[in-house]
Amino acid sequence: MDLFDIPGIPSTKESDKNILSKTAKKPAKTISKSSSSISERISNIKRIVEEHLGEYREKYDCIRNEKELSDYIEICRINGICAIDTETTGLNPMLDDIVGFSLYTPAHKAVYVPINHIDYITNAKVSNQLSKEFCKEQLQKLADNKVKLIMFNAKFDIRVLRHQLGVYLEAYWDGYLAQRLLNENESENGLKALHTKYVLKGEKDAFAFSDLFEKMSFALVPINSGYIYAARDAEITYELYKYQEQFLDKNNQKCIDKELTDVADVFRQIEMPLINVVADMEDNGIKVDLDYLHKLSEKYNKILLEKEAEFYKLCDKYNDKIEDYRRKNPNNKLSSMINIASSTQIAILLYDILEEKPVPRQPARGTGEEVLKAINNEFCKAILEYREVAKLISTYIDKMEAIINPNDGKVHCVFNQYGADTGRFSSQDPNMQNIPSHNKDIRKMFTADDGYVLMSSDYSQQEPKVMTQMCGDPKMLQAYKEGKDLYAQIASLAFDNPYEDCLEFYLDENGKKTTETNKEGKERRTQAKSILLGILYGRGITSVAEQLKCSKEKAQQIQDKVFKGFPAIKQFDKDSKQMAYEKGYVTTLWGRKRRLPDMQLEPYEFDFSNFVVDGFDPLSFDNNDLDALREQEEQAAINYYTNKLDKAYGRQAKEEIKAKAKQDGIIIKDNGGFIAQAERQCVNSRIQGSAADMSKKAMLLVGNDTRLKELGFRLLIPVHDELIAECPIENAIECRDRFAQLMSDAAKDRLEVPISCDVEVTKEWYGKEIELEDS
Repeated sequence: MDLFDIPGIPSTKESDKNILSKTAKKPAKTISKSSSSISERISNIKRIVEEHLGEYREKYDCIRNEKELSDYIEICRINGICAIDTETTGLNPMLDDIVGFSLYTPAHKAVYVPINHIDYITNAKVSNQLSKEFCKEQLQKLADNKVKLIMFNAKFDIRVLRHQLGVYLEAYWDGYLAQRLLNENESENGLKALHTKYVLKGEKDAFAFSDLFEKMSFALVPINSGYIYAARDAEITYELYKYQEQFLDKNNQKCIDKELTDVADVFRQIEMPLINVVADMEDNGIKVDLDYLHKLSEKYNKILLEKEAEFYKLCDKYNDKIEDYRRKNPNNKLSSMINIASSTQIAILLYDILEEKPVPRQPARGTGEEVLKAINNEFCKAILEYREVAKLISTYIDKMEAIINPNDGKVHCVFNQYGADTGRFSSQDPNMQNIPSHNKDIRKMFTADDGYVLMSSDYSQQEPKVMTQMCGDPKMLQAYKEGKDLYAQIASLAFDNPYEDCLEFYLDENGKKTTETNKEGKERRTQAKSILLGILYGRGITSVAEQLKCSKEKAQQIQDKVFKGFPAIKQFDKDSKQMAYEKGYVTTLWGRKRRLPDMQLEPYEFDFSNFVVDGFDPLSFDNNDLDALREQEEQAAINYYTNKLDKAYGRQAKEEIKAKAKQDGIIIKDNGGFIAQAERQCVNSRIQGSAADMSKKAMLLVGNDTRLKELGFRLLIPVHDELIAECPIENAIECRDRFAQLMSDAAKDRLEVPISCDVEVTKEWYGKEIELEDS
């Protein structure tokens, strides 16, 4: 199977792709959970390893003396390339220990080097293992000799080796990042799943640690069984690399034929160099003010109780209806007090008791955020407010203390640099990308280290500026070059009003912004902004109308005026969809691809398996005549039903047509929804992906800057268009200026739109700005 023949799988959440575990799913066989002792489980492991991996016993080696490791490292040095993989007691590189590591270099056996295996009976360290000190010395030779290191989820192994062995390695190839660039719609991104699919062509079901050993620490697994599993990981990491390499080597014909040369540049010039910068950020962590956190917990748990009380006060207003429902439905699922956190009970309340109508294009009896917003009654508002507070508490307040590193009082976020299919970051423990921007309370718990200050720098109007560049509209470019407000400039030309009358605030006689709001100008600017952002984020005209609080017709009129004043915007939208339709993907300014295969779907798919051609005698036709007649009848049916469906208005009308076709033995699949969803992603994928590339290039400049390192500056968190860092307070002025300059320089190779970044200096995130005195 080819990497590019896989159907698109739309991504629903940026946070869904957790690559902490490097293992695949779907085991061939697992250990029974009823095993009553470690001894029984170990016996099962030995048996299953022998059964499923025994064929590899002679293929791999376990190195347990210093000379053998030294000799193998020398072979790696001579070959100039090797794959490396670590085994650990857990997923925290700073707190969990290394158990061993595996190496593989071409034309030699893959090997496993045990370091910290424990006897499961005596709980003592197993003898004949190599020391951390010797392993560090040997692995350092790989770094010193610039051996190409092949990894999978390289950041994890790099950090494990940093913290547990004190050796700093750099990856030449990361199979996970390579895969995300080659097919971001891949359904499974684990090492073994990918190796099975592409290298083994699906012929074998590779074993995964989680399948084989459940939650048992690898340290307890007998070396004689564990080395087979571990060494194989290094070998298949290399084999996956060899498969991927041909598509990400600019000089390889397959890379050229698949139009991946720009993607190869993104891999080599952005994603791979960024790994160590991201590893540094995770190592740096960010300090949490525990006293403030405790006050925050008290405050928000009190608010939660208030929101819950408000909900039950509403229930009291409808008590007669609720009790009437209970009487009529004696076996109902309502608790004595309706549980605000139960989706089942909320559905009963909304649809059975309050008799709300189902929301179009939403799940039947749905209780999700979009459904509640659409119903928009007093109960829904109360539930949404309760959920917002509950989510803040569970995600950012109550769990925070548990994830603080006890050694330094900091949280060390896990960053996935290809978390979204557009190339954006995601993070977890905690999720820094999803902290509500309007809530300053939560962010203030994160503070600078002692003697340091925080620095926050973001790109003003990053995505509109990227769109301006990609549109190539001269009026938009000129507005930015003249330092004008783009939204006001768009409103001015679209609505034929002077620029000054489209600003949010009045100007004084010197052309400086005042604090006096220009009500009409603000409205015009808001309308232009909503139209532009609607295009950026793939919102339909209905969504734009809701945002503008006007009719759909009025919103369409406003959009038409904006398009008339700036035809390049409309053309860019059209060109992006055409690119996706013709190629199956769109590209960013730097060449990253976002594959949207649904754009190439036929609007309707017809299944004629049960279709019978009426009005003919089979004895009167030979096979060729019969095939020709059937083909003619099928085409006629396709034309007929396609015409009917295209003219149908509304979902119900289309369902009736499909039901009639089914009676005729024809099953019709309507792909309109999939195509529409893909169309909404075309422009957004290009803009958001380009912005992600731009932010990553800024991180490379800032994170690798020699002078900033000398000044004690360190990156902490990326949040979309914003970078958070810290530095010693005595170096704040120089760091601030250099930080701003490097971020502004990041996109010079692609953007002619002026980019400037203002750096805020504070003690806590979103805290009061510290005024620095320039010397």
